[in-house]
Amino acid sequence: TLRQAVDYGRANSPAMAIAQHEIRNADAVAQEALSGYLPQVNGSGQLDDNIKRQTTFLPGGIFGEDPVAIQMGTQFSTNLAVQAEQTLIDVAQINGIQASKPNTAIAAIKATQVEEQVVHEVMQAYAQAQIHRERVRLFDANLAQYDELVPILQLRLEKGVAQQLDVDRVEVTQRNLRSQRTAAQANYDVAIAQLKKTMGMPLSETLELADEVPTTDNMPRPTGEAFSLAALPGYRINEQSGLLYAIDLRRKRNAFLPTLSAYGRYGAMAMGNDLGESYNNWFDYAAIGLKVNVPLFSGLRRSSQIKQSEIAMDSFREQQRNANLGFELEYRNADTRLLASAMTLENDEENLKLAESVFANTGLQYQRGAATLSDLLNAEYQLKEARNNWTTSVLNHTMAVFDLEKAKGTLLEFAKTL
Repeated sequence: TLRQAVDYGRANSPAMAIAQHEIRNADAVAQEALSGYLPQVNGSGQLDDNIKRQTTFLPGGIFGEDPVAIQMGTQFSTNLAVQAEQTLIDVAQINGIQASKPNTAIAAIKATQVEEQVVHEVMQAYAQAQIHRERVRLFDANLAQYDELVPILQLRLEKGVAQQLDVDRVEVTQRNLRSQRTAAQANYDVAIAQLKKTMGMPLSETLELADEVPTTDNMPRPTGEAFSLAALPGYRINEQSGLLYAIDLRRKRNAFLPTLSAYGRYGAMAMGNDLGESYNNWFDYAAIGLKVNVPLFSGLRRSSQIKQSEIAMDSFREQQRNANLGFELEYRNADTRLLASAMTLENDEENLKLAESVFANTGLQYQRGAATLSDLLNAEYQLKEARNNWTTSVLNHTMAVFDLEKAKGTLLEFAKTL
């Protein structure tokens, strides 16, 4: 059924899996932003071989009247240290953490948007497959009518009340119908394959449609909910994106503020003129302190970044306004198409009933000799056109309902009513 196809698509579509990966990625990005305000612990090690130690001078008066040149230190020195640093005040980094919430919200809304798109595509593919199957069925009905007509013509030909030309004309029409039926079957097979692909189903699996083509009585009907921008995933994504632009602007402005961090360091040094024996002489040390960083001048880089962010925010607001107009236009167009498709469907349905009646009556009259073969073939052609117009109208109206629900942002709720 259509409902089962929609549920299968939700569970198996690759697009849905990718959307879930995006949510997990947003969570990881949020954790990364938070890590900047957690303690940072680093270890370091250094081994120096002072192959030529630096010479320094002791001023005169200490060991004599003249300055004395000496070399200090040992040939080998090893330094091992661990330092832990904790950011205490960094407003710009806090702004980066604040951006995690809109980022996570955007990933969740995009997942809903992807789900809506998958549901919409499955609905469309299912409806198209239904129509192609119905066209195959109608061609079979047409061929059955000709299978009944050919023996009658053959009998009339034998009795001398029909001409060979009449039999040939019917056989030509019959063969054309068979060719058209073959093409319709191929279109149905292609539509089924497309439906499987949209659902995320292996193409080797067997899939049969359980739902019949909807009639006027059971045609999908739109919900009565009014249009609201807040219901649209695209609008909600833009709202969250606006928050990101505002946070980015605050972050760049706050980059002018001083930052404060605390640190603690512990280490040990080993020194000696012999590498092996130097490790018998360890001297540890420790320090704690505060570190302040005060931005003074960045070559106008930060002020340029702020100006770029302000311009980007202004541009985004205009884009958002244009997008809102686009959302409303899409809804109005979908509503107009739905109304037009409903009127066309009603007209084509009445026309189909009339064409069926004309064909049936013409067939009876032909059997009684009151109508010509041309009359019968014309009636059959009109019936075929009426059927084709009707199936097209059913598809267009069904699609219009789906499109309207998507334009209102209520498609997922609508899918629950299937």
